[in-house]
Amino acid sequence: MFYGNLRDPADRAFLKDALRRLGGLFGRVHATDNLIALGRTFSLFDEPHYQDVLRRQARNTQEQSLGFRLNTLIWAAHQALHVPGDFVELGVWRGFCSAVVADYIGFETVDRTFWLYDTFEGIPAAYDSEGHDSPALREPGLYEKVLERFADYGNVRVVRGVVPHSFRGQSPDAIAYLHIDLNSTRSEIEALEHLWDRVSPGGVVVFDDYGWWNYRAQHMAEQEWMKARGIRILELPSGQGLVIKP
Repeated sequence: MFYGNLRDPADRAFLKDALRRLGGLFGRVHATDNLIALGRTFSLFDEPHYQDVLRRQARNTQEQSLGFRLNTLIWAAHQALHVPGDFVELGVWRGFCSAVVADYIGFETVDRTFWLYDTFEGIPAAYDSEGHDSPALREPGLYEKVLERFADYGNVRVVRGVVPHSFRGQSPDAIAYLHIDLNSTRSEIEALEHLWDRVSPGGVVVFDDYGWWNYRAQHMAEQEWMKARGIRILELPSGQGLVIKP
C-alpha cells in the first residue's frame, strides 16, 4: 500500500500486476510507504503482535501505509529503553506513530514519560517558509482526539503549542528517544538547539522527513547542523534520517 493511493484504476491495476510479477522473480515483495523492497525479510511485518497493534491503532489507509517508518520507530524505541531519559515526539498530528510505539512496547509499564508536542492547529505561518501546511493538519478537535487516544496512559503528556516555545516548563531533562516530524525547517532546527544537549549518549533521534525530496530544505539544514557537531545523519530508504548520539 502506498501513501497517497493511486487514484486512476488503470494505474492501480498496473502496479498490482507489476508487484505480482516482481513477487514471482524475487519471492518476497514489500510495497508500502512509497517504497518497494525486493527479497527483503522485514520480520516485524510478520509478527502477530505488530499486526495486532496495527489493527488497533491504524484508522485509515494512510496510517496503514507507514510500515517502513514504523519499523524504524519501533527499533528506535527498543534501543532507547537501554538509555536514560524520556521519550519525545515533535509533530504528533493524530498521534498514530507514537500510539503504535507506545502500544508495541507497552509504554504504560515503562517508568518514563512520553512527551507529545504539536500546535494541533497546523504549522504557523512564521514557521512555514516551504509551504508544508495543509488543511488536514487543521482538523477540528484534533487536540481533544489525541488526549482521548492516550487517555489510558498515565505517563503520556500531550503539550499544545508552537515548538520550541512550548518547551518552557514542560519538557524533560533527559531524552532517550526523539522523533522529529514538524514539517518545518525553522521549527526542527530550533528544536534541536533546545533539546540536543538533553539527549543522552546512546539516545536515538529520528527525522521523519529527512530523505523526502519535497523536504530537502530540512535535509540540508539538519545535515549542516549535525555536521558542525561532527555527526553524520544516516539517510534510510524509508525517507527517515537516523542519529545515535555519541
